[in-house]
Amino acid sequence: MNNSFQPDAKCQPPPFPRRIFFGDTGLLRPIWRIVLFIFVGGAAITASSMGLNALFATVPALGTETLRIESSFRYLVNNTVLLLVTSLFTGVFDRRSFRTVGLWFYAGWANEAALGVLGGVAVIAATVGGIVVVGGATYHGFASSFFVWISGAGALALFILLAAAFEEIIFRGYAFQRLVDSIGRLGAILVLSALFGLVHLNNPGHPTAISTANTALAGVLLAVAYLKTRGLWMPLGLHWAWNFFLGPVFGLPVSGFTDSFQPFLFQAQVTGPEWLTGSTYGPEGSIILTVACIAAIVWLARTRRISPSPAMAEVLK
Repeated sequence: MNNSFQPDAKCQPPPFPRRIFFGDTGLLRPIWRIVLFIFVGGAAITASSMGLNALFATVPALGTETLRIESSFRYLVNNTVLLLVTSLFTGVFDRRSFRTVGLWFYAGWANEAALGVLGGVAVIAATVGGIVVVGGATYHGFASSFFVWISGAGALALFILLAAAFEEIIFRGYAFQRLVDSIGRLGAILVLSALFGLVHLNNPGHPTAISTANTALAGVLLAVAYLKTRGLWMPLGLHWAWNFFLGPVFGLPVSGFTDSFQPFLFQAQVTGPEWLTGSTYGPEGSIILTVACIAAIVWLARTRRISPSPAMAEVLK
């Protein structure tokens, strides 16, 4: 009689090739979900862009940039496409609710968005104020009448909001969140923030090593804002306020872009060295923003006053 131990087939680990792609729960591993999400999301955005190009060619009135109609409409459609792909992945591959992504109207979302706006205003005001104090920039009143500015501010604010939402969905949305599951918070922050900095190298206005580093630091700040709340509202509010106050309010280039953010409220004249003022790239190329951004990251990471809302905590269980 053979008394040797015969392991239960049910206890045996799955075959090696399967373990590469699937975890113990039977779900596709997070890293492969990210790869698939990038492929499907990229294909969907490409298809939607081709469709929009055809639409604008057929209906020229939609292509006017007088009130940034075309750009805003493109962002609106592409954001919708990305959210639909995200919903597909959370349901099919995560087997969880779309709400886990953190972009729904839960109790507390408005407070988080407001905190983000205040944070964005604080970082930009501190940076611009520092540049002015050291003599790198001066202000000469209003760039245009308040009526002219306010008449264009609404459409401009919407355009900036949609553009910021697009970047947040890409860099702090599904892919980032699954990367956290795969390699941990610190690794995910470093990878996506570095990528966030690198994709801005093609921007106009002479990007520099400082501007790239600062953009990566901004990515860290936005990622920490998400991780503190587990919602996308705080980083979205911060991102929106950063761009809106830097360009339309303070009248300075935003990541090298100038025309896209006009009309300006105040008229600025930049005269200092590039490392101090950012020159044609804007204050995001300034060493002063480096200091302000690091201070904001440290404060946000250490504060215990900000945490996920009860609604988000319940969804994430």
